[in-house]
Amino acid sequence: MTAETTNPTAATLAKIDAWMQRLADETDQAAQSAELTRYLTTLARFYTYSAHNCALIAMQRPDATRVAGYRAWQALGRQVIKGAKGITILCPAPIKGKTEQGDDAVIALRFRTGYVFDLADTQGDDLPALTVHAVEGDRYDTLLRQLIGIAERGGLRIELKEGNPAGNLCKTLVHEMCHERMHRAEERRTFTTQQAECQAEAVAYGVCAALAIPCPNTPTYLALYKVSRVTLAANLTAIRAGVAALMEEIAPALDAARAA
Repeated sequence: MTAETTNPTAATLAKIDAWMQRLADETDQAAQSAELTRYLTTLARFYTYSAHNCALIAMQRPDATRVAGYRAWQALGRQVIKGAKGITILCPAPIKGKTEQGDDAVIALRFRTGYVFDLADTQGDDLPALTVHAVEGDRYDTLLRQLIGIAERGGLRIELKEGNPAGNLCKTLVHEMCHERMHRAEERRTFTTQQAECQAEAVAYGVCAALAIPCPNTPTYLALYKVSRVTLAANLTAIRAGVAALMEEIAPALDAARAA
């Protein structure tokens, strides 16, 4: 595994390309799924906070999770509970008029008071949630400890949420290692969020393929960032290099740990 995956030979590149082709197919399927479509449609109905309204919501309901207007909750199949107190926000109310050329235009902007309600103040249909697949098994506990050791020796400090399956944490840790190696702070501003997440997640997918760690959640993760087959292809050179470089760092340490 180590020599095959860390050496940038034609055979290795072909293997990485095959992994990325499979990932592109799976991402296309995730992006077109009814589950993701319904989830994104629901997200679009929630109130988009401005900085001022974030402050207003935090002052009135610091425990608020998801807020939306009365009608928006009804459209989602939920009803605001009788007696629930709304959260006061400021809503833009544009004043329309005519330009000198007679065209319709917004000539001034004022704000009016509006109200939104937190999820806890509603009842009804469950909100759609994306399926997160658990990757479990004893071998991942050992592998996670080894990966944490490699990351720490490389100067990387990452907090992983306890309680998640070890296989999922292995993939998350590799993803964050990819960010640290490929998108250092001084260079990060040159990457769009989509580009950085595409590279980190695709490299993690390739590394996990080499380590025999399933990544069932990766296609949905990329689809949420609107990563397409074209996006993956545009980043393929960086992804190839990232997989080879990270495996060159990880593989010898894992081999040494197995031999110990």
